[in-house]
Amino acid sequence: MNYLAAAKALDELMLELLGKGLTIAPHVVEDLKTGRALASMAARQQAASQEPGSAALEEKIAPALERVEMNLLALAEMAEGAAWADLWQGKIAGAYRSPPQAPPIAGKMRGVPRDAYPIRVQTSALAGCAPPEALDLTVAPQEDGYTLIYGTKENISVFLKDIRLQQEKQGKVGFKRDSN
Repeated sequence: MNYLAAAKALDELMLELLGKGLTIAPHVVEDLKTGRALASMAARQQAASQEPGSAALEEKIAPALERVEMNLLALAEMAEGAAWADLWQGKIAGAYRSPPQAPPIAGKMRGVPRDAYPIRVQTSALAGCAPPEALDLTVAPQEDGYTLIYGTKENISVFLKDIRLQQEKQGKVGFKRDSN
């Protein structure tokens, strides 16, 4: 089972629901973070050893993601109806069945100068905030729905504060900084 892809699909569903103005319970967000972190850890272990993932990790991942799926699909059904919830249930089931991909390599990002401070931000989080170019930051869209932004640490800090303010104005829960 591809738990990492399922966690990403659940993350997309959560963003859709938040975009529709629904409130997600904090325990659901925490379960998703836990499931995603454990799935990432299992994927890295599997990539390092070229063997199936740890059964102990999978015993923790599956219940966390199942709780998230159950809660989010119930919210989706209440918000948009059974057809929309069934569509998302199919996407999530497809993500579980998809072949696992190699996890990203930790360390320095390719194409980023040594003295630059890089961050990856979900492209959807950039809506409504000042363009990064205005702060003399370099922007590089990526294939996985994220945008690589780099520049001086001070300019990155100002930019992240702007994104956080926009997220708070929109009432979205949490803001995640991806250190890959």
